Amino acid sequence: MAKIPAPFEWSEEFKTGYESLDNEHRTLFNSLFALSEFNTRDQLEACKECFVMHFRDEQGQMLRANYVHMDEHTAIHESFLEQLGKWKAPVAQGDIESGMKWLTHHIPTEDFKYKNKL
Repeated sequence: MAKIPAPFEWSEEFKTGYESLDNEHRTLFNSLFALSEFNTRDQLEACKECFVMHFRDEQGQMLRANYVHMDEHTAIHESFLEQLGKWKAPVAQGDIESGMKWLTHHIPTEDFKYKNKL
């Protein structure tokens, strides 16, 4: 698993080359950071919504591009959403850190596979 960057924020090392997806990734970083700082039910719901919306958009782009690994990538998203769906506010710090690790691992290992293919 990837090391959690400190401070926990998006940086150029996570750049996919697609401005809209990079902006969404920034939002995911921000939502997890906000959840770690303001661990409320509303913040948790906002975080979940950010992930759902991003995954829908990313998968839509994959579909339109006939991306060969779309099914595999979608399954990874669904698995994370299942994990996220089990979180209850206040969310345990270990769960938030797990989400941060997942995101910092997912982008360079999975999302980078679609560079120049969408």
